[in-house]
Amino acid sequence: MPFQKGSSGNPHGRPPKQRALTEILKRGGSKTILVDGRNISRRRLIASMLWSLAATGEATFPDGRKLLFSPEDWLGVVKFIYSQIDGPPKQDIDVTSGGERMLIHVTYDDDRSEDA
Repeated sequence: MPFQKGSSGNPHGRPPKQRALTEILKRGGSKTILVDGRNISRRRLIASMLWSLAATGEATFPDGRKLLFSPEDWLGVVKFIYSQIDGPPKQDIDVTSGGERMLIHVTYDDDRSEDA
């Protein structure tokens, strides 16, 4: 059937492009795994292991292997968890060359009575 002039062959437009890796990771995290006789999602398992690492410095894999962290690695896990919960810290931008702080005031003039 030929296209009719003036009518779209795709009336809803192109679907939004998905972020491929994000979608793959979401699907993989949704799959379940048997842990201690219960099915839990991989995403919950990873969260549980991260919290265990942060709280005790070790985590146990479902097959019984233990992962022990050094204090430096432990600090990295804690920083990662907080960055995911609270987001990254606010960043200041130094607008001077000498490192001195400077306040910048922006004033908007709404007086539009003059001809421009």
